[in-house]
Amino acid sequence: MNTHLESAGLALLHSLWIGAVVAAALGFAFLFLRSARARYNAAVLGLFLFALAPLLWLIPEPALTVAPFAPPAAGPGSFATSTPAPDWLRLLPCAWALGVAIFAVRALGGWAVVLRLRRQGAPVLDPFILGAVQKWSAELGITRRIHVLTAAVESPVTMGWWRPVVLLPLSALTGLGRPELEAVLAHELAHIARRDYLVNWLQVWFEVVYFYHPAAWWISAVIRREREHCCDDVAVQLSGDRTRYARALLRLAELQSCGQPALAARQGEVELRIRRILQMNQKATSPVWALPLVLAVATILSAQQPAANNCASLPQHQSWLNTQVQWIIEGRERDAFLRLKSPAECDRFVEQFWARRGEAAQAEHKRRMSWATGRYPNLEVARRTYVQLGPPDEIESHPNEGYEFWRYRSLPGKEKNHTIRFDLKGR
Repeated sequence: MNTHLESAGLALLHSLWIGAVVAAALGFAFLFLRSARARYNAAVLGLFLFALAPLLWLIPEPALTVAPFAPPAAGPGSFATSTPAPDWLRLLPCAWALGVAIFAVRALGGWAVVLRLRRQGAPVLDPFILGAVQKWSAELGITRRIHVLTAAVESPVTMGWWRPVVLLPLSALTGLGRPELEAVLAHELAHIARRDYLVNWLQVWFEVVYFYHPAAWWISAVIRREREHCCDDVAVQLSGDRTRYARALLRLAELQSCGQPALAARQGEVELRIRRILQMNQKATSPVWALPLVLAVATILSAQQPAANNCASLPQHQSWLNTQVQWIIEGRERDAFLRLKSPAECDRFVEQFWARRGEAAQAEHKRRMSWATGRYPNLEVARRTYVQLGPPDEIESHPNEGYEFWRYRSLPGKEKNHTIRFDLKGR
């Protein structure tokens, strides 16, 4: 047992200089590698070298066959021919295992969050988006069916390869124009075509195993950065308009930063990507010199603009949110609506809100609101119950006593003949 612990301790010690050498070699190689694809491949190769090289010290040495001999008698002149390993070398793997357990729990927690977002996502039924997904899938050679969902995410996210899913924030659906949204979808589908999800999964466990080494985190960060650059290149190639795609990234950053100053660091990453996209072709007509000024102004305006200065603060949109759909709108939909800025975005949000539910649901909602408001103008709990659950199967009224019973024979998640009592004094 001690021998195995000593071997593991030696592997951990050797990983320190191996990681430093790999990181230094990558840094030197990046002086000559210009394309995002070459830098990405070099970083992935460095990750595998870093991850596998220390394992050589875990391979047991081959046993040697020697002739037996009698050990010399112990005496004043005798001495030991081998030195035992220090205790800390055997304790080092135990401390490493504790750190791995902590970071593994952290990684599994993130994985659980992603799965929860996937389960809670609502399917996107917009024919334009579905058509764009089919078009880019054919261009990229993707044969698997791709599901597009709206979820409570800050920016578009792609997950899975066997059953790929693209998660879109509601703010992207309502705040981006159709050409810009189409370019963003091309970027996300590029991740699926490149099988980036598999490499990202290996990265996560690489960070868990080598959590103690700064070079491991740096190499992993380089891979993520260059992976985004590679997909940006694909999106520009498919959309054919680098300026439009740069505007889409800028608009996404503005939607994320609305009321969230903590995203300034992420805006810096977006600025780097936009700079690179517009500078890919020096002969392009895009005013590259003006880009920093545009980004600075957009960032300052989004950071200084109070949360109330958006289209949701206008009277007509306040009325829609607080008096028309306040009992059926979902939390993530409300948050996305409050982040919108222009009236046109709010109008488009309302249109898509009802499109997701259908004309029949919209008509039924209006009927319920009208009936409940006319019968219970001062009893909000009854109006809300009627709008959310629909008309009861039976109403037992006791006007003299001042209360009323509603009975529902069958409600999802409730017992049969579920009964609700309303106090009519405030009616």
